[in-house]
Amino acid sequence: MRRIHDDVPAALADEPDAVHRLRTSVRRLRNVLAAFRRYLDRDAAAALRSRLKELGDVLGKARDLEVRAQQAAAAADTAGLDDAARSALVDPLRAAHLHAHAEAVRWVRSERSRDLDRLLAEWAALPRLGDRAAQPARKAARRTVRRQARRTLDAAPRLADPEAAHELRKAARRLRHTCDAITREPVGLLGRKTKELGDVGHRIQSVLGDHRDALLLAEHVRDHARVRTDDARAYDDVVDLCQGRALSALADLPATLGDLARRAHGS
Repeated sequence: MRRIHDDVPAALADEPDAVHRLRTSVRRLRNVLAAFRRYLDRDAAAALRSRLKELGDVLGKARDLEVRAQQAAAAADTAGLDDAARSALVDPLRAAHLHAHAEAVRWVRSERSRDLDRLLAEWAALPRLGDRAAQPARKAARRTVRRQARRTLDAAPRLADPEAAHELRKAARRLRHTCDAITREPVGLLGRKTKELGDVGHRIQSVLGDHRDALLLAEHVRDHARVRTDDARAYDDVVDLCQGRALSALADLPATLGDLARRAHGS
């Protein structure tokens, strides 16, 4: 919770990667609250997660456009687009990013944000626990990790559906954040095996993130080219490059999922 508070000023100033850091802190807390929901006051946890989602959504729009503009510029350079075609592709994304960042700033300065600050302060002072919180901490932590590992593995067979791949990515991210929360100091409830399980979740998240980013950029470039009647073909190489990156990103996924299955069964 303190990390969210500390990350806000840099994100408001749009310093490099600052929005990404704040968004990650928000997601981490939302995922930990979700993973341990059976040990918390469910209504109170749901209220905090809902307000965190609002902040995460506005940050996500700004961050996604920031990344897409960076990746579009890099792909345009690799494909050898001339300056005019490159600017036509990249400049609107940069403008959209500035607008989305301004929207995020407005939210952070709004009454909704002050409500979130109040909720975070209340939880930091006195976490809202449920009846099951009386269980031994290590036992609850192990059960929670196993549950998140199974949730991730259960999402894997449906990968042919792009939205299912996105769900697998989110499950892997929650697994990672859960493992981080109970292995890092000052908590340190579980040790090396749990940390390594979280590392595998991070690898799955990264692979599928690269895959999704490449597919979304290819879709954006195709949409952009449709309205460019004069130089539409100039963007074909960019689309091909993005599609190639999407395919290559998945190359290590089967082995990584196999690693997750082995570690989950041994945890």
